[in-house]
Amino acid sequence: MQNATLLIIDDDEDDFILVKDLLTDISKAYVLDWAPTYEAGQILLQENRHDLCLMDYKLGAHDGIELLKFAHEVGFSGPVILLTGMHQIEVDRQALQAGAVDYLVKSNLNAEQLARAIRYALARNEVEKERVERLKAEAENRSKSEFLAHLSHELRTPLSAILGFTELLLNKSNNSENSAHLRIVHRNGKHLLGLLNDILDLSKIEAGKLEFEKQHVALSAFLTDIYFLMQGAAQDKNLQLRVETPQPLPVTIYTDPMRLRQILLNLMGNAIKFTYQGGVVLKIDWVEEDQQKKLRFSIKDSGIGICAESLNVIFEPFVQSKSAQVHPRSGTGLGLNISKQLVERLGGSIRVESVVGVGSEFSFTLPVDEAECAATEMLSLDFEVEKQHNIQIPSFCGRVLVADDLRDIRMLIGHFIQLTGVEVVYATDGADAVRIINTDKSHGKAFDLVLMDIHMPVMDGHQAAKQLRYEGFTLPLIALTAAHMKGDMDRCFESGFTAYLGKPLDQAQLYSCMARFLPRANPVLSGQAQALSHGKSILVVEDDADTLAAMTGLLTLLGWEVCSAQYGADALRELDKQNLHAVLVDLHLPDMSGYECAARIHERNPDVRIIVASGENINQQRASEAGIASSLLKPVSLAQLEAVLQ
Repeated sequence: MQNATLLIIDDDEDDFILVKDLLTDISKAYVLDWAPTYEAGQILLQENRHDLCLMDYKLGAHDGIELLKFAHEVGFSGPVILLTGMHQIEVDRQALQAGAVDYLVKSNLNAEQLARAIRYALARNEVEKERVERLKAEAENRSKSEFLAHLSHELRTPLSAILGFTELLLNKSNNSENSAHLRIVHRNGKHLLGLLNDILDLSKIEAGKLEFEKQHVALSAFLTDIYFLMQGAAQDKNLQLRVETPQPLPVTIYTDPMRLRQILLNLMGNAIKFTYQGGVVLKIDWVEEDQQKKLRFSIKDSGIGICAESLNVIFEPFVQSKSAQVHPRSGTGLGLNISKQLVERLGGSIRVESVVGVGSEFSFTLPVDEAECAATEMLSLDFEVEKQHNIQIPSFCGRVLVADDLRDIRMLIGHFIQLTGVEVVYATDGADAVRIINTDKSHGKAFDLVLMDIHMPVMDGHQAAKQLRYEGFTLPLIALTAAHMKGDMDRCFESGFTAYLGKPLDQAQLYSCMARFLPRANPVLSGQAQALSHGKSILVVEDDADTLAAMTGLLTLLGWEVCSAQYGADALRELDKQNLHAVLVDLHLPDMSGYECAARIHERNPDVRIIVASGENINQQRASEAGIASSLLKPVSLAQLEAVLQ
C-alpha cells in the first residue's frame, strides 16, 4: 500500500479535502492526483498510470457508473472504489456490476475503513493480475506448441522429398560419379535437417515437448556411422579424424540413439568448424561420476580455442565465441545449449576445457546399466571402407493404401513400397482414404496395410483413423507424421493407429514396419528393375539450359528416350523427324507461348500426348483448346513426372 499512486475523481472540493485528509492520516507516502470534473477524470483514466481510483458517484450531469464503464473501455487496469453521499442498495449493485471493487459511503467514512478498502482492493488486484498473466502464459504455451507442430510439419515435409528421392536415386544409380554427387546432396540435406532440428529442439525443450525414445544400440556400428557422417567435413579441411577406444566397451548400450547422435554431431561439427590444421579425436572410455560407472565421450581438437570470457557462457543459448577468427555466420549458437540439455536429460553431464590457440576438449558422460557393463569387448571399427548405402529391399505380398495430401511424399512412399512388389493405392486426404477403403470393401477387396499422414486437409489422420475403427476396420493403420512432439505417439494410439513412423521417412524403418504386418513373397522383379516406358520417346521443349538438363536426366532415369528443343520452331521440326509418344513443353518459350506450340503440335499429330510445365497455374480453357493433356507445376520432381507419364 505504501507509495501507491491514487486518483480521486470528485467534483466537490470539500469531499476531496475530506478524503485527502483521511489518506494523509493513513500514510504520507501516497502520491495523489485530483480530477475535479467528469471530463478531467476521463483524461487521467486513459493515461492508466494510477494504482487505484476513488470515484464519486455524482459527477455533475454524469454519474460514476458511466465513468466506470468508460474506465474499462479505455483499459484502466487499477481497481475502482465508488464513493457516494448516502447508501443505496441499487447503486451498490450497479457499481459492482459495472466493475467497482468496493462501495463506500462518505458520511460514515473513517481512516481505518478507507485504509482497509484500499489495502484489500490493491491486494485483490495483484492476485487478479497474476491469474491473468498465468492464463496468458498457458495460452501462449499452447499456441507455441501448436506453432511448433505446424512448423515442424511444414519444414520437414519438403525435406522428406529431398532426402527421400535422393535416397531413391542412390539405390537406382550404378554410376560411381553420380552416386558420389548424390551422397553430397544427401549429406547436405541431412545437415539442413540438423539445423532445423536445432531450432525446433530448443523450442521443444523450453516447452517441455521433447520426447526421448531409448533402445538398445550396437556401439560399434553406431560409432562407425558417426565417423562416416563427419569424415567428409574433416577431409574438406584436410583434417585428421580419429576415433579412439582404448578400453573394452559395452557391446550395446541402452539410450536414445537419435539424441546421442545429435550430441556427438554437434560437438564434432563444432570441433571441425573451428579447427584449421591438425585434427579431431573422438575418445570413448570409462569414468566414475556420482558413484556410478559411466561412459565418457570426449572430443578434442587442435583448433583456435575458446577465450575465458566465452567459456563462462558457452552453454547458454545463442552464444557464439567472441574470437576474431570465428566466421560471423558460423552458426546460431544453439548447438551447445541443446547438447547440454540433452546430456542432462540422458543422465550425464558435460564440461569443456580450452586454451586459446591450442585447442578445446568437450566431454560428456552417459550412464550405463550394470548388465551392459558385463558384456564388453575391444571395439574394432573399420574406418577404411565406407558403409554401403544401398538398402536390402524385401519382397512382400498384399495391397497397401498410402494417404498423404502432398503428391511428392505420397509418390515417394509409394515408390519405396512398390519396390517390394506390393500393390499400392493412393488417397489424397483422410476422407478420400475412408471412401476408398469402404468402396473396395463393397466390391470384396481389402487392404492389408494403411499408411496415413496425420496432417491433412478435409479430414486429418486422427479423424480418419477414429472413423475407420468406429466402422469396424480392424487391419493395421500406420501413422505418418512430421511433428515429433511429446505425446504424438500416445495420441496416435488413442486414435486407433497400430504403429507410428516419423518424417522424414526412413526407408529401412518403413520396410521393418511392413515386415510386421505383411507376408513375405518370393523375390520378384521390382519396379526399380522395370523400365517405365521401353522404346518410348519424348520431346522436351525448354529454353532454360539447366532445367532442360535436369528434366532430361529425370526422364532418362525413368526409361524414356529424350530429345530436346529450346524454341517452339525447333520443336515443330523435331516433330517431323522423330516418332514421338509425348511432348513436355514449357509455358514460356522465346519465340512463342507454350499454348501456341502445343496447339501446333496437336494439329500436326493428334496422337502425341502433350504435357505443359510452368511456374504458374495454367489456363485450363486455353490448355484444353491447345490439346494439352496434363500440366506440371515447377519445380518438377521425379515422382510427378512418373505419375503424369503413367
